[in-house]
Amino acid sequence: MAAVTLERVKALLEKENGRFVSQRPKSKALFEEAKQTLVGGVPMSWMRIWTGGFPVFVDRAEGVYITDVDGHRYLDLCLGDTGGLCGHAHPQIVEAIATQMRTRGTTTMLPTEDSIWVGRELRRRFGLPHWQVLMTATDANRMALKVARSFTGRQLILCFNGTYHGSVDETLVVNFFGELINVPGMLGPIVPDAKAMTRVVDFNDIDALEQALAPGDIACVITEPVMTNIGIIFPEPGFHEALRELTKKHGTLLLIDETHSMCAGPRGITGEMGLKPDIFVAGKFIAGGYPAAILGFSDEITGFMNQRTPWHNFFGFGGTLSGNATAVAGIRAALEHAINEENFARMVRLAKRMEDGLAQIIRDAGLAWYVARIGCRVEFRFLPKPPRNGSEALFAEVDYNAVDIVSEGLTGPLDALIHVWCANRGILLTPVHEMALVGPTATERDVDHYVGAIGELVRELVK
Repeated sequence: MAAVTLERVKALLEKENGRFVSQRPKSKALFEEAKQTLVGGVPMSWMRIWTGGFPVFVDRAEGVYITDVDGHRYLDLCLGDTGGLCGHAHPQIVEAIATQMRTRGTTTMLPTEDSIWVGRELRRRFGLPHWQVLMTATDANRMALKVARSFTGRQLILCFNGTYHGSVDETLVVNFFGELINVPGMLGPIVPDAKAMTRVVDFNDIDALEQALAPGDIACVITEPVMTNIGIIFPEPGFHEALRELTKKHGTLLLIDETHSMCAGPRGITGEMGLKPDIFVAGKFIAGGYPAAILGFSDEITGFMNQRTPWHNFFGFGGTLSGNATAVAGIRAALEHAINEENFARMVRLAKRMEDGLAQIIRDAGLAWYVARIGCRVEFRFLPKPPRNGSEALFAEVDYNAVDIVSEGLTGPLDALIHVWCANRGILLTPVHEMALVGPTATERDVDHYVGAIGELVRELVK
């Protein structure tokens, strides 16, 4: 196995950070100015997590490219952490949103004909018969869990360890070696004791799932069809079939959240695998990055909701702007012109090229890393093989050249180095992952540019 030393990583990181700062004086100055009025110097806290000491300030974005205020042009493989997966400034989506705003207004708290088209198309793609439009996937998940509790008369929900479903209190918990705790650092947990609202088991563990559901007190299981938050973790054969069978057996609703895994294709993994959830959620790029999310329900749940006073259904979920006409216009345009078979055929083909290129670099260097892909999403991790669940991904000891890579403190600096190295070579990766998204206007040259940059870095690390 090749040896990557902490000393070498830190030396390269210091050099690349210095280059990053020196070449971006305008972004640095704007960041310092923004700190006078914005919390952390940014309008949303996640914008602080880029490496290099400060985020670049954007001047233009189009397709799969971003240009910053210092004139640097980047191949954007982050794409707003999936929010921009339709491509920045997609012409038909921009036109649909602009036309709606210019001729019919942004929002009227009234429906448009676009909503009928959208409802029919969502039914066709994902199977569920009835839909709502909200502002974010977090809103949609929160509403879905409230509905599930009302429908079942139960309080608890179940999620899988290491999962992520937005800023949903019930899912911001972790099973820490058998003890259920709120995610460290989370603001304002809804209850001091996470066990009062959530039960957590590991993805792919059918026995643990059945044991957790057996008491008959779980309102809803919320899950991604493929886990993405701590690396791509695929369902093992038979897991989804068992998940559906066990939830039905114990009177528990099943919620599939495809907000990240829709990168698999235009029907998501739900459509491709023929999954049968009671509730379905997707957001982020569903309207081309315009704030919107979709929430689908079964006939039985919809009938229950229709018996209630309609305005009670939405308390606390996106508020008055949910389902606004501009978001609906954006969803229609995105589904028609971007989230389609033609685009995904190209994107997936290019992502496979990226996956193969990265895997070859890792093999040639003798590194104990693996590469994984869902559709047009590609990532690599500093592990010898993919974990089968969240606990393995979060807590398992990693044998890296007979050294525990975590205890040696290498993963943090190495992660930072990869991101700033790429930024200095005109590539933006998603900040909290070695994750790259292949957008609809990407080319083979774009893919090869990224693969080449990683190859250059690996050669520097192992020489």
